[in-house]
Amino acid sequence: MTRPRLYLSPPHMSGLEQQYVQEAFDSNWVAPLGPNVDAFERGTCTIVG
Repeated sequence: MTRPRLYLSPPHMSGLEQQYVQEAFDSNWVAPLGPNVDAFERGTCTIVG
C-alpha cells in the first residue's frame, strides 16, 4: 500500500516561535526529546493514523 506523500513547506513565523524556543531552553528540553516533540508526534499520529 502506497501512502500519500507529506510535503514540507517553508516555516510560517506567526510570532509565537521565539516564545516556544525560549520555553524549550528554559525547561532544558532542547534535545533529543521533550514534551513538545511528544505532542507533535501524537498530533501527527492522529492525523495520519
